[in-house]
Amino acid sequence: MRLTLLGTGNPRPNPRRAGPSQHVAVGDASLLVDCGSGVVRRLVEADLQPEAVDYLFLTHHHSDHNIDLGHLLISGWVLGRRRPLTVVGPPGTREYLRRVLHAHEFDIGVRRFSDRLPAEALDVPVQEVAAGERVEGAGWRVTAIEVDHRVVVPAYGYRIEDERGRALAISGDTAPCQAVMEAAADAALLVHELNNAGPYQPLPPDADPALLEHARERWESHTSAEQVGKLARECGVPALVLSHLPPTMNPDWVRQTVAADYSGQLVLGEDLLVVER
Repeated sequence: MRLTLLGTGNPRPNPRRAGPSQHVAVGDASLLVDCGSGVVRRLVEADLQPEAVDYLFLTHHHSDHNIDLGHLLISGWVLGRRRPLTVVGPPGTREYLRRVLHAHEFDIGVRRFSDRLPAEALDVPVQEVAAGERVEGAGWRVTAIEVDHRVVVPAYGYRIEDERGRALAISGDTAPCQAVMEAAADAALLVHELNNAGPYQPLPPDADPALLEHARERWESHTSAEQVGKLARECGVPALVLSHLPPTMNPDWVRQTVAADYSGQLVLGEDLLVVER
């Protein structure tokens, strides 16, 4: 398997990081997990063909994870897609796709894709999956795992396996949870989100109640550097790649904090980083 981190950012804009997205080449398949802002540009920069992506797996419907779906579809058609792009995700994926296509209806119409592309290339099959369900192809399978994003239910991570049984796990957005640990327990690699850039700085208790509630929600629905090292150690994964990184991250502090609990290979993700397993 060949993992390419296309976007390692989070909702806060960062000129160095595109929105969350990972590409996995496994067997003859081209798989994409999430399609955050800038995914098409990053695919091209990585010498990957947007029109050749076979499956898109969405973890959840926060905008930073799905906002470039329309761009991905239309760019694929502009570039001459010859086969369908199947979109897999949690409940709500079919309706989201319908609305995206409606929003771009005028553009799709005037480009007259149906005059020059096979009908099957314009089809966008949707599979709404439940936790534990698998999607399989020649030499690969992907299993949805339900994670603990709290503010979004359900939210998924994915375990991707090849025909030899080699696996990697992608957490999506989540607080530390058992499902991720089980998915990564015998995997070669875990790609996990990271929420905090430095030591936790609680808001003063007299802060605006709505701001306090938002900060609490954000903290509790993600994973901190203090937590992710413990999680990786407990599941025994040999390599940990951190993504979904904030623009204010202190890399040295993150490395030191995670390394206090985790002695495996630690990688702070960067856009276009390639990992072979």
